[in-house]
Amino acid sequence: MSRRVRVPLPGQDDLPDDYQYLLDEDALGERNVLCAIGNNPPLLQAYMRYGTALWEDAGLPARDVEFVILAVARALRSEYEWQQHVELGREAGLSTETIRALGTDDHEAFDGRRRVLLDYVGAFLDGDVSDADHTALVAEFGESTAVGVAMLVAHYLTTARLLDAWNVPVEGEFVGWHPE
Repeated sequence: MSRRVRVPLPGQDDLPDDYQYLLDEDALGERNVLCAIGNNPPLLQAYMRYGTALWEDAGLPARDVEFVILAVARALRSEYEWQQHVELGREAGLSTETIRALGTDDHEAFDGRRRVLLDYVGAFLDGDVSDADHTALVAEFGESTAVGVAMLVAHYLTTARLLDAWNVPVEGEFVGWHPE
C-alpha cells in the first residue's frame, strides 16, 4: 500500500527561474527529495550547498562518505536514502559485499576504520556518543574529520526524517537491503 506524499513534488519548471538550475540534470535532476525541498527554493539551494560542502570537506574519501551514508540509511530503515546511495556507493568504490553487509546489519564484517565509523554512526543515531566512541573516531581520523563525520551523520539523519515526515517515495522499485 502506498502512502500519500504530504508535500507537492514540484519539477524544475515549477521553480522560479533563478532556482531552476537546482533540479537540472547537470546537478542531481528532479529527484523526489529535492523536489520536495523545492517547495522552498532558497532552502533547497542551501541544502544542496551544505550537502556538497559535506561531501567535499568532511575529510573522508568518497567511498567512506558513502559508507557512512549507507550506514545511516540502514540504521534508520530509510529506503529512500538507501536506494539513492547504493549505486553511488558502488561508483565510489564500495564492493557489493560491503553494501550487502551493511544492508543485513552484519557489523561483524567490518573492522578497523570502517568499524570505527559504523560504531560512531550507531552511537550518534542513538544519541549516545560516549567518550570512547569520540576518542576512537578522533584517533582514527583526526579532529577535523571527526567533526565532518558527525555533521555528515546529522545531515543524513535530518534528511531521512524529512523524507519520512513527508512520505517521499523512492524513484522506481526499491533495490532492497540485500541488493544485487
